[in-house]
Amino acid sequence: MNLFCCDIFKKVFVFLSFGFLILVLPDFSFAREIEEITDWYIKDIQSTVIVNKDSSLFVEEKITADCGRLPGKHGIFRVLPLQSRTEEGEIIKTPINLIGIADFEGNPLPYSTIKDRFDNTVTWKIGDPKKTVSGKNYYRITYIVKNAIRFENEDFDELYWNLVGQFWQIDIDSFSIEINFPEEISKDNSQIYYYSGIFGSTETEGADYEWKNSHVLKFFSNRPFGAREGLTASIAFPKNIFTPYQPGFFELWGKYLWFLIPIFSFVLCFYLWIKYGKDPKVNKTITPEFEIPENITPLEMGALISNGDVSDESISAAIVDLAVKKYIVIEQIDRPWYSGGKDFKLKKVKPEEEFLALPSLERLLTEKIFGEKKEVFLSLLKASFHKEMPLIKKAAAEKLALKSLISEKGRMLRTVFLIIASIFFVWAVLLAWLYSIFAAISLALAAAFFVIFGRIMPKRTPKGAELNWRIKGFKMYMEKAETFRQRFYEKENIFEKLLPYAMVFGITKIWIKKMEEIYGKEYFQNYHPAWLAGAAVGSFSADSFTSQINSLSADIASSVGTSSGSGGSGYSGGGGGGGGGGGW
Repeated sequence: MNLFCCDIFKKVFVFLSFGFLILVLPDFSFAREIEEITDWYIKDIQSTVIVNKDSSLFVEEKITADCGRLPGKHGIFRVLPLQSRTEEGEIIKTPINLIGIADFEGNPLPYSTIKDRFDNTVTWKIGDPKKTVSGKNYYRITYIVKNAIRFENEDFDELYWNLVGQFWQIDIDSFSIEINFPEEISKDNSQIYYYSGIFGSTETEGADYEWKNSHVLKFFSNRPFGAREGLTASIAFPKNIFTPYQPGFFELWGKYLWFLIPIFSFVLCFYLWIKYGKDPKVNKTITPEFEIPENITPLEMGALISNGDVSDESISAAIVDLAVKKYIVIEQIDRPWYSGGKDFKLKKVKPEEEFLALPSLERLLTEKIFGEKKEVFLSLLKASFHKEMPLIKKAAAEKLALKSLISEKGRMLRTVFLIIASIFFVWAVLLAWLYSIFAAISLALAAAFFVIFGRIMPKRTPKGAELNWRIKGFKMYMEKAETFRQRFYEKENIFEKLLPYAMVFGITKIWIKKMEEIYGKEYFQNYHPAWLAGAAVGSFSADSFTSQINSLSADIASSVGTSSGSGGSGYSGGGGGGGGGGGW
């Protein structure tokens, strides 16, 4: 009897020992020595998936990750796709709502969320960049995925889902996924296919499945998975159990609601422009103006024409005006091709005290161009002068306001509009990259409206509108010079004196040709402007002079302007879900 009992006891002991070894064998076989850990790896993933009748999935992932004693480790990141694509190319949206990220004890963990519009993914970067971790770390990620069930087949509906993402950048030693179906789905009325390995694989080695009970299906690994290996399952079941996903109003139309922003922006800008930016009407026919209206300088004229702005052409005209008035000389210099070719040198030719008598805008311009120097090369201005342009523009607008030519409120609104436009443009770029192209386009449109209305916002006063009307008449006089030939004969140096204004109006070529018609080619053959020196002046003609002025204007503008993404037919990695992740 005793021998019999001992024999039974030995058999039970061997059986229990063998069972214990079977249970712990995976841990032994997959265990890693500390010295073998060269990067993060996933020791285990335990996932629970609840399949809801509204075609959504409730997912809880419990991830045990290990980074050994490696320095500079902060946590892991999880990447999930927000859409999948059928073999026919149809895109299926699978929106995801994160419920929470915590450890296994329920303590919240720090994380950041990144949505990639170009890849249509969401990434949760878990961990604190200011803190490092070591050894085993535990992450519980809970989320809901919508639109997970497929209804395309006429004979069955299907859950075609990537249970373990194909795009993990680190190894996974083991995993198990329990899928909880509604009671209408069981082992008897469902058909199961699964695919494991790298993307596109149709193999089944590496994983297996079992029904834990009539409604719970469990998949589990039977070997470690390397980086970019995953598991995809196709479970087909009878139709009419699940209801197709119905996107809500905001999901369906929300992206178009972004366009309310540019519409509202346009209405607001238009209203404020009508009130503070629209010029008073001057109901008079434009007639020729034979003198420079109010003896206004080219720089002020250009600013008034452009509603308080200062263009590069106005700066070019102001520099030529200074040369015509013999404050400076402009000299063309031919440099070797390897050092940049042609350049212009600006050189002061009057005593400093005479520059103090210049109008305030021209005096500021010369101070910003020359500084403490007597001469400067245009090529050297390109790197620095653009920084001075905001100050010059501000001074021009302030002077026009001081002379009661533009409205102060309109000028202030212009600044506000341009600030808002800058903010909208920055947000447009960020949203294009992180969120939605519709949001980006709408904000870009809104920004464009603020820029457009900002440029025309400064309202001319009745006095300014009257002066602008006279300026239009002055331009007419210059454009129709041959009609008033006698008046040009009566004026001395009219060609040079009005040349800067022709540059402001953008009619330089027309102006020079008109002068040639009036004074004759012989006059121009003997004409040499004292303010323009250099290699090309000796062969002077109307055409060559036009070319020189255009070249000079372009060089000046470039110097002073702003510088500046079923049925055995599936494969590993197919279907929705999946994604991947890694450590950081």
